Amino acid sequence: MQISSGILLEKYLAISRAIAGQMDFQSVLGEIADELYQLFEHDHVDISILLPDQPDRNVSFEVGVSTKWGETNDTPHLTSESPIRDLLIGKVPYYLTSDACNDARFHFERAFDSPIFEANLRSRVHVPLQVHGEVLGSLNLSSHQVGKYGPEHVKIAQQVADLLAPYFNALIWGDQAKTAALSEGAARGREETLRLGAMRLTEAMEEERKRIGMDLHDQTLADLTRILRRLTGLKRRPVSVTTALSGIADDINTCINEVRRIIEDTKPSIMDLFGFTQAVEAQLERTVGGMVPAVKTMVEDSTNSIVDDFPGSLRTALFRIVQEAINNAVKHSSPREVTVKIQTDNQSVLISVNDDGTGMDALQDNHSSGLDNMRVRAAIISADLVFDQVEPDGGTRVIITVPRAQLSDDGDEKFSEELSMEAAQ
Repeated sequence: MQISSGILLEKYLAISRAIAGQMDFQSVLGEIADELYQLFEHDHVDISILLPDQPDRNVSFEVGVSTKWGETNDTPHLTSESPIRDLLIGKVPYYLTSDACNDARFHFERAFDSPIFEANLRSRVHVPLQVHGEVLGSLNLSSHQVGKYGPEHVKIAQQVADLLAPYFNALIWGDQAKTAALSEGAARGREETLRLGAMRLTEAMEEERKRIGMDLHDQTLADLTRILRRLTGLKRRPVSVTTALSGIADDINTCINEVRRIIEDTKPSIMDLFGFTQAVEAQLERTVGGMVPAVKTMVEDSTNSIVDDFPGSLRTALFRIVQEAINNAVKHSSPREVTVKIQTDNQSVLISVNDDGTGMDALQDNHSSGLDNMRVRAAIISADLVFDQVEPDGGTRVIITVPRAQLSDDGDEKFSEELSMEAAQ
């Protein structure tokens, strides 16, 4: 094949014009395929690009025949398994074959060579894409016809590759810069989120500090002042002070309880800190701790912590029901194992407390008031509560079903009564 230098120059300029403004490898390849075909005919053309952050892997972009090389870019190929690995690592300057199906260079143990046979890629030319002496990939052309290409095709393909390589290199580093910018933006976003979170936490702590100060001033300080006045009054009494001391002891005990309440109110719960599942696990551990024989416990959450997205009062009400169910099972059914399961479907969220104890009769006989409390709590949050006998081995299953319609912040006010009940207990 002989092509005049004038025609070659014209085609190379056409390729340069075609790739101008293209911003990805597939678009560049699509634009140059027709111009390249006019230099020499091909049935398949693709480029292999080494990943700058994973040099042992590469991706392929192709036009013409579609093969597995271009279909699996979500999982980059191992360069060591490429049929042209020696070219990609700079070991050979090019590949030229009259029949790749029967060329041993393309076929070795673990070689990703199946597309050669499936697409009937016979004659092949492979040349490197290089910038500053570094191989960044390859330009690959194939024909179904045996013996289609010769040394002159290698020369033309290399000239085209040298024309494309700087452009491809710019695309590679442009992608790298874009990825780095996105990562930096994400990092800055996380940093800003943490900053805002810390600021809100600081504000909340300041508000809580003010509330504690008011509680201590209005209640505890007043109690201590009253106790001080009574003690001062005792100094003026010449008679027995036993009765007065008894009253002061009561006042001190009240004051201690009030301080304890203030402290407990300021402590975040496990559910606030770590979520519903961890709170249930902690409740199980507390309830069965020290029991002989030991009771095995387990929490299975297949919902990706969906309960943590519930309105706060709904989440609290569910925890109280589960808490009561666990206490009942451990204290009144003598179980060997207690399991809490959290599941969901399109209509509802289901939480079940399962034990292998003595069954429903023992539960109802020993703790009917506790069951009534659970029913009241369930009714307040419009949840369905079922007590089920487990057959055939005995045991009890308590199932709480919450319709998904309840799972919105709009419904939070509906549970204010439940919160009031919690505060009163």
